[in-house]
Amino acid sequence: MPRWQNLDNPRQEKFIRGYSVYPDGGCAGFPSYYDSIAGFGREFKREIKRRYPTPVDFYIQAPTQRSDANFVDIDPEVKDIYGIPAARIHFEWDRNTLLMWEHGKQACEDLLHASGAEYLGAAKEPDMPGTSLHETGTLRMGNDPKKFVTNRFGQTHDVANLYICDASVFPNCTDKTTTISILAFSLRTSEYLMENLRQA
Repeated sequence: MPRWQNLDNPRQEKFIRGYSVYPDGGCAGFPSYYDSIAGFGREFKREIKRRYPTPVDFYIQAPTQRSDANFVDIDPEVKDIYGIPAARIHFEWDRNTLLMWEHGKQACEDLLHASGAEYLGAAKEPDMPGTSLHETGTLRMGNDPKKFVTNRFGQTHDVANLYICDASVFPNCTDKTTTISILAFSLRTSEYLMENLRQA
């Protein structure tokens, strides 16, 4: 579903930016609804058959804001099978993302009621971090070499002939998939690289 939050007025809601909603449904999504159906035996089977093709669900994708609390470092104890220290991920949901998630849950419930659907409920908490994600950050771009890994063209501050052309340079993620943004950024980086080669 197209994003509709905070478009005309960036401060219309209690959160900044916005989220996406992905509807799903039909027979394939049904098994997860079995535990919400009461009954036993023949009556239970009849109710499953009645509902089988009809469930609809919504997945809310709310982007997390950049936070100093979210980072990757080296685990001081855990090592992989080659003896190399493992990466350790620190992550916590920020208040803005949780506000978007609650807003999205209510919007989806309102939509179902307005359409005459039977509302079966929603998750009490967001999915575990990493369930659905667009990996961005960790090599963020910016002008200050002390705070950022690359410049705005993906050229690393420490190694002049090393360029990063993926979503790791993005300071923030969006509620949409990052593929087109990565392609656009890679094209810009390639043009910058070619111009530098011409001048060399």
